[in-house]
Amino acid sequence: MTPTFVVFFGPPGCGKGTQAKRAAAELGLVQVSTGELFRKHLSEKTPLGQQAQEYMSKGALVPDEITIGMVRERLSQPDVQTGAIFDGFPRTAAQAKALDDLLHELGGKLDLVVDFALPMTVSRQRLLGRQEGRADDRPEVIEKRLNDHAQVEASVMPYYRQRAGLIKSLDADRPIDAIYQDVRNLLKAALH
Repeated sequence: MTPTFVVFFGPPGCGKGTQAKRAAAELGLVQVSTGELFRKHLSEKTPLGQQAQEYMSKGALVPDEITIGMVRERLSQPDVQTGAIFDGFPRTAAQAKALDDLLHELGGKLDLVVDFALPMTVSRQRLLGRQEGRADDRPEVIEKRLNDHAQVEASVMPYYRQRAGLIKSLDADRPIDAIYQDVRNLLKAALH
């Protein structure tokens, strides 16, 4: 059985992390969130974590090769045999290309991009209304995150649109369970 690799794409607050967690647990896939990978590498002070820290302490973006290095290391672990859902990655066309190359190296390929479509206004309302009190849910930070996402979309989606049938768009402005039914059907169709 070849592993199945899927990218979950969508604006902040669209629920892709929640859906990725649920789908990964049910379908035996691994959720690969670059945010979590960064936290793990930083807390364990790995060589990649220390490299990333140097950039982050200067407020600079972590270069793609470090991010890809963390993803490569994660994909080499035995629990990834069935496949993975990438959540919040790739963020640039260069990362998307590097991910393709990495999956190719591993004898796999990207099978599906699930685009969680959510109007910017709804995304903004959800982030402003979140009760978790996350540090990145302040209004000025929310605007920056929404703008960042628009740039990510402008970079990544044209790259994926070149491949017919790769992107499946779903309406993320619905109840979680309704969205999950669609996510599950899409993933089941993509599983090898």
